[in-house]
Amino acid sequence: MFGLYPAGVRWAQSYTASTDAKSLQKLLVDHGGCTAALFHQPFGAQRGAVIAQRDGLFVLTHVIESDHAEIVVTLGVELQNLIWSFDSGYSGQWSGRELQILTGCPDWDSVLKQTSDAFRRLCGTVQAAVDGTLAKPTSRPEPKLTFDDDDVPFLPDGYLQPITLAEIQSCDH
Repeated sequence: MFGLYPAGVRWAQSYTASTDAKSLQKLLVDHGGCTAALFHQPFGAQRGAVIAQRDGLFVLTHVIESDHAEIVVTLGVELQNLIWSFDSGYSGQWSGRELQILTGCPDWDSVLKQTSDAFRRLCGTVQAAVDGTLAKPTSRPEPKLTFDDDDVPFLPDGYLQPITLAEIQSCDH
């Protein structure tokens, strides 16, 4: 179906949804913190069309118009290539500065931990979407700040008194 990706099978998690890919995409965007994608195929034909992305990872579908979407979560192209480099023994070709620019991490341990955490979180989000349990996260209510204009210590008494139009025009000269 999707084939292998450069980073290997350990970085690919498959799901079968009871809904179509576009409905799943909407759920992931509305409630899963993902960005919608335009169904591009970054790994080539028949290797998945991206429906959503988050944290450098892709959610791909095999067939866009299917009633039961086959989904895979995997690393984006840049992360695929970085992880492939690491797994293939080419990690020395990347300096700490390059890793910092590409991933925001200063070293390989941080890259692997950050990528693993992001992969695990996105897989959990996709699993919840496939199960039909993904809901908009509850947000904490904004604190209410009350402000009493009558209790402003630095304004003298009578400062907030209304003035007449004649007084305003006399200051206009």
